[in-house]
Amino acid sequence: MRKLNELQVGDEVALVNFTGKLRIDTLKIDSIEIGDSVDLFFVVNLKNGAEGHFDVNTGKQLNAAEPKYANFIMLPEYAPDKVAPTKRKSKREKTIDFDPTPVQTQDGIVKHSKHSTILTCIKADIPVYLVGEAGTGKNFTLQSIAEELNLQFYFTNSVQQEFKITGFIDAGGTYHETEFYKAFTNGGLFFLDEIDASIPEVLVLLNAAIANRYFEFPNGRIDAHPDFRVVAAGNTCGSGADELYTGRLVLDSATLDRFVVIEFDYDKNIELSLSHNNEHLVNFVRQLRKFSKEHGIRATFSYRCIMSISKLESAGMPLKTILEIAVFKGLDKDTIKMFKTDYSLGSCGRYYYALEELQKAV
Repeated sequence: MRKLNELQVGDEVALVNFTGKLRIDTLKIDSIEIGDSVDLFFVVNLKNGAEGHFDVNTGKQLNAAEPKYANFIMLPEYAPDKVAPTKRKSKREKTIDFDPTPVQTQDGIVKHSKHSTILTCIKADIPVYLVGEAGTGKNFTLQSIAEELNLQFYFTNSVQQEFKITGFIDAGGTYHETEFYKAFTNGGLFFLDEIDASIPEVLVLLNAAIANRYFEFPNGRIDAHPDFRVVAAGNTCGSGADELYTGRLVLDSATLDRFVVIEFDYDKNIELSLSHNNEHLVNFVRQLRKFSKEHGIRATFSYRCIMSISKLESAGMPLKTILEIAVFKGLDKDTIKMFKTDYSLGSCGRYYYALEELQKAV
C-alpha cells in the first residue's frame, strides 16, 4: 500500500477539497523540497500550469488563501470519484499578461521586439538613440544587427575625454586611432553607450560628424565612409539625473534632434527564452522590477538575474539562498522586507513563497 510521502517527482496526485468528498483535479508533483520545519510537494496543475505547495506527510495545502478551507492532495486510488465542474476564470484571476511562446526567427534565435525597427533605421542611415534601463540587451541587439548588415561593430562607453573620440598624436608623432575613427573611416556601426553620462564637448563633436559627414581628426580632415552608422544609448531620455541614474546629464535639443529615439525595455520573449519558458520566474522578476520602480528602490532585476536563478536552481541550490545572493544582493534587510509580489497561484509560484521565507529569515 503506497503512502503519500513515498511519492516521487512526476507522480500524479488527486486534488481534493477540504471536505474530502469532492475531487477537484489531477495534478503532477513537480518537485520536492526538504525544509527545516516541513517537507513540501511542489505540485503543478496539468491543465493550466498553476502551482501549489502541499505538506508531504499530511497532504494539506500550505499556500491556501484561507487555511481553514485548504484543499489537500491524496493518492489517486483513494480519492473520491466525483469531480468538481470546471469554472470559468474571472478576469481578476488572469495573471499572465503575455503570450508565453517566444517569437523566434528562422535561425531559432529569439530577438528583441524592437530589433526590426532599429535595423530599418540603421539601414536608412538614420542615427538611433536607444533609451532603456541597464541590462536590457542593447549591446547584444546592436551586435546582431551589425552582423546582419555585414558591418563591423565598434563600441565606446561613457566618454569623459575628447581624445576618446578624436584620437591623439603622441610625442613620437604617431596617431592613435579610436573606435570612432575606425568606424568613420572604414565603415561600420559605431555604438556610443551611456551618451547621457558623457561630457557635453563629446556630444558637440558627434553632432558635427553626423551633420557634416566629415570630421577634423588630429591627423587631418576625413570624409565619412558611406557605411558609417551611429547608434547611441542612454538610461534616460536626455532629461538628466533621476533617483536610479544619478550621474546622468541633460542632453541639449540639438543632440536629440540628430537621432530617432526608441524605447528599449526588457523584452518578455527574451526573458521567457532565457528562463526556458518558466512563466513563474518571469512573472516574479517583472513584478520585482515594477515594485522597485514604483517605490523608488535602487535595484536592477535584469536578464542576468533570470539567468542566474535558472542556473542555480538547476544546480540544486535552495531557492531562498538564490534570492539572497543573486536577486536581492546589496539590499539591506528593511528594503528586502518591503518587496511584495502577486500571491496568486498562477503568478509567481514557488518564488513567491521563497521570498516570504527570505523575508522572515533576514
